[in-house]
Amino acid sequence: VDRRQRQMCIRDRSDPVHLFERGFISPPNSLPCYPVEANGEESLDCNHHGSSIVQLGTGEMAAVWYHGEAEKSLDVRIVWSRTDPETVAWSEPEVLYDDPETSEGNPAIWVTQTGEILVFFVSIIGDGWPETHVRMVRSDDDGGTFSPMRTLREAECWNTRQKPVRLENGELLLPLYIECLALPTFMRSSDNFVNDVRWTEFINLPDNDEYFAEHVGQIQPSLALRDDGTISAMTRNGLPSGFVREMIGDANGENWTPSVDIELPNSGTSIDQVRLENGHRVVIFNNSPEVRFPLSAALSTDDGQSYSSIRTLVGECDEGVKDPKECEFHYPSVTQADDGTVWVSYTHDGTTIGWVHFDEAWLAQGE
Repeated sequence: VDRRQRQMCIRDRSDPVHLFERGFISPPNSLPCYPVEANGEESLDCNHHGSSIVQLGTGEMAAVWYHGEAEKSLDVRIVWSRTDPETVAWSEPEVLYDDPETSEGNPAIWVTQTGEILVFFVSIIGDGWPETHVRMVRSDDDGGTFSPMRTLREAECWNTRQKPVRLENGELLLPLYIECLALPTFMRSSDNFVNDVRWTEFINLPDNDEYFAEHVGQIQPSLALRDDGTISAMTRNGLPSGFVREMIGDANGENWTPSVDIELPNSGTSIDQVRLENGHRVVIFNNSPEVRFPLSAALSTDDGQSYSSIRTLVGECDEGVKDPKECEFHYPSVTQADDGTVWVSYTHDGTTIGWVHFDEAWLAQGE
């Protein structure tokens, strides 16, 4: 068995009491893509990126991501993989959605209370991220089949990244961002995006100078409900401060405070957070203001006011990579399973999607 296969599942055997394990959904550079410029000939030099992870109604964990020759290349499609509920073995990745005329990106997967699977994503209609349509597909048979694609918004510049949250009023709030202005924005629905689809225009941006000034450079918001019913939106920070930023929304997600730095560093890349059943919060981020390495988890037991412990999830560069600046363990997604454990998916150097599985007790021990 070669080194790459041995790394498929690494457990923390020094701590038999608490859970920590990690691995790859598939071995690096093992899932073929079919570059258009190469006349569709198979290649293993492919890009895996922008994953999202959730637990299905069947108990399986599922991860979706976009895969192709390169980011924005025409052959990029949405793929996914699921676990066996009794093991950590992931299935062979399968194509979930592919429009041969467009490049797909940034899928976000969500499961409703009735077990229906919703997958939000964007399709690049033009040459890049400013020219996108927000789309979705859905499945009511545990992923056996998916509905025809539906476009939720044709106006360009809006992009997906992280999962929605269920508000106290029953609405589903989907976090988005405006690529052209580098601003967070939102889409909402009272019926899981069957018929009711509404979006926030922030009083005809960019004319609303106040919102622009308070939130510029903040993209890819990640949402979590707070103890008082308000909403935390943590954002990828495009400003030079080097910290994750956070803004707080009212219970309906309609009015937001200005974005402010929190104590966790950010190198201008995506982060994610989840509120646990006990009210604690876990944030997955790159613990550096400069590079996308290492991948770390932070625990807050006081509703995001402070972070009592931080632990490294992936902190060793791949063999042959000598400069940490070339390590990219980034773009995480996080969710809590029914058994209380925490699952993370992330981009592993663009060669595959990695996963991490741990419990709060392991995280609470600190580094």
